[in-house]
Amino acid sequence: MTLLESLVLTHLLADWLLQNEWQAVNKARNWVALLSHVAVYHAILLAVLLYRFGWGDGRVYLVVGLLAVSHAILDRGWTLVWLMRAFRLIVARKPERWLTLAVDQSIHILLLGLAVLYLA
Repeated sequence: MTLLESLVLTHLLADWLLQNEWQAVNKARNWVALLSHVAVYHAILLAVLLYRFGWGDGRVYLVVGLLAVSHAILDRGWTLVWLMRAFRLIVARKPERWLTLAVDQSIHILLLGLAVLYLA
């Protein structure tokens, strides 16, 4: 399995299956919900990367740290709407839920791809 495949599977597990309803509903306005989701997600990501690269590779910790910060910023909600407006995906209206979800997931996968390029 490639590194990208491993990280996408990790993403699906941590962002979809292990994120509970309370975290999903409240993470945009509750720091405990957001940080608990980000902590679980990136603990699993860290485990996968440590398995592949070992404890001694400092790049792993840098990647996990940057991904955790970007994940928290994105999942806060308002930054995602700001990005959607900046890229003209929406202009004045509130974004539809499906579009927000698609953009959010696309950015998460893009960032994982950039992590793979850095680590490869």
